[in-house]
Amino acid sequence: MKRFEGSINRRHALKAIGVSGIATLAGCTGSGSGNPNENGNGSESGDGNHNTRNGNGNDEPDLLSTGPAPAGESLSNDEIRTPVALFDDNPMNEAQRQVEGENRAYTPRHVWKWVSEETAIGLHFNDPNPEEATELDYITVARKGLFTEESQPDKEFTHFHQHTADSWEGGHGGGIGDEGYWLAHIAVREIQYPFHADTISPRVDYEFMPTPPEPGSEGHTTDFETPDGDEGSLSTDNRDALIESFDGQWTNDDQMEVGGEFTPAHVIKWVTEDVFVFLHFNDPNPREATDLIYFGIGVRGTFEADSVPGDQADDFTHFHKWEAQGWEDGHGAQDSSQNGFWLVHHAVHPGLEMPWGEVEVGIDRQFMPTPVQ
Repeated sequence: MKRFEGSINRRHALKAIGVSGIATLAGCTGSGSGNPNENGNGSESGDGNHNTRNGNGNDEPDLLSTGPAPAGESLSNDEIRTPVALFDDNPMNEAQRQVEGENRAYTPRHVWKWVSEETAIGLHFNDPNPEEATELDYITVARKGLFTEESQPDKEFTHFHQHTADSWEGGHGGGIGDEGYWLAHIAVREIQYPFHADTISPRVDYEFMPTPPEPGSEGHTTDFETPDGDEGSLSTDNRDALIESFDGQWTNDDQMEVGGEFTPAHVIKWVTEDVFVFLHFNDPNPREATDLIYFGIGVRGTFEADSVPGDQADDFTHFHKWEAQGWEDGHGAQDSSQNGFWLVHHAVHPGLEMPWGEVEVGIDRQFMPTPVQ
C-alpha cells in the first residue's frame, strides 16, 4: 500500500486530528476513553466543564453542553448547485454520464471529486439530475480496485462499479477482475431505496446495492488508467472553494480556535436539521492543508448508547460536545445529559498514519473513541 507523501509522524498526527499538546495524544492512544484527563507531565487538563464551589466548599462540575446542540436545515436547490459545480471530476466514462444537465452531463444522482491518486469523494442526490435535486441522500467514497474479493477494501464498500461501461446500469458489478471502484455510502437523512427492507436513518449503509465479489477471487491493483485521468490531491483552488462552500458552524465560539473561523482541521456543511457533512484536513488551519484525510458526517445526539446513529457504535466512534472551553475539552462527555454530535470518520487517503496506527481507506473504527460507559 502506497503512503502519500509526507506520512504523518507523531507530531504531525496531532496537527492532522486538529488538536495540540501531548495530553491529546495520550487521550487518543492511552486508555481508549477518548477523554484525556492528564497531560504528559501528569497534570490535569480540561474536561469541558467549569468547576465551581458548592456550599460545602467542595469542587463540583458545572456541566457545559447540556442545552440543545445547534441545528441546521436541509440544503436549498441553490445551495445544492454549489457543491454540484465543485464536484466536477469524471471517474466514469462518457457513456455512463447519461443525465444531461444545464451545465454538463452527469452519472445519475452522483457528482465526484478526486482527493488522491486512488480515491474520490462523491455526493449522491435524490434526483437523477443533480442540478435539480432537492435533498442530499448520501456521501460516497470511491476506491480504485478490481471486482475481486481480495480488492474489496472493507465491509462498508458494498458496491462495485466499473469505470467503463456501455451505460450506468451496465457498470454495476462486473466480471472477475474488472477495473473500477469500490463504493461506500453513508446516508445523511432518512431514506428508503429499493434495496432497503425499511426506511433507514443516517448511518453507514451496509445494504447499499450489494454486488458481492466471487468468494476467494484474487487480484488487486489501482495502477490503471481512468476515463478522466484527473486523479490526485485537491488543488489549492479546489481546496479553497470547498472550504468556502462548507461554511456551517457546529460548536460554540470557544472551540473555533483557528483564527475564530474554524474548529481545528474541520469545515462542515449542514444538510438536514440534525446532520452535517464534514471535511477533515491534514492541518489545523484548513487553508494551509495539503490533503483531505477524512470525509464524514456528524449527527446531533446525546452522550447515550441509544443516541448512537443506527446503533453503529463501531463506526460512530467519537462524540464531540457542541459547547466546551476549547476544542480539546469538547472530546467525549461526562454525563448523558450533555449534547453534541456523533461523528463517523471515513479515511480517504491511502497510507494515512495516525497516533493509533496506519489507517486504510475506509471507516476509521479507531478514531478517538469516546465510548459510553
